[in-house]
Amino acid sequence: MVDAPIGKEFVFRMPPDRGGAVVGRARNLNELANLVKTAPLEAVLFHAKGNHFAPWLEMLGERTAVSSLRNMALNDKTARVALLRAMRS
Repeated sequence: MVDAPIGKEFVFRMPPDRGGAVVGRARNLNELANLVKTAPLEAVLFHAKGNHFAPWLEMLGERTAVSSLRNMALNDKTARVALLRAMRS
């Protein structure tokens, strides 16, 4: 598993209209998956709908996960499960 370079961690935040508070940081795919599981749903949806995960995962060389994420349709109720499946592909 590849860790992001120092200073390039994924910063998991709440949406700007909810204060933008940092709710976690991930250095690798496992840590990102843990945040997807535990972060407030609003933060998960903010990053998923904003396509924030794919560029970061591309930087880590996680091309299979990136491809899965880019082809995914999101539903607010199933977003966590769909994202975790894409990250494990």
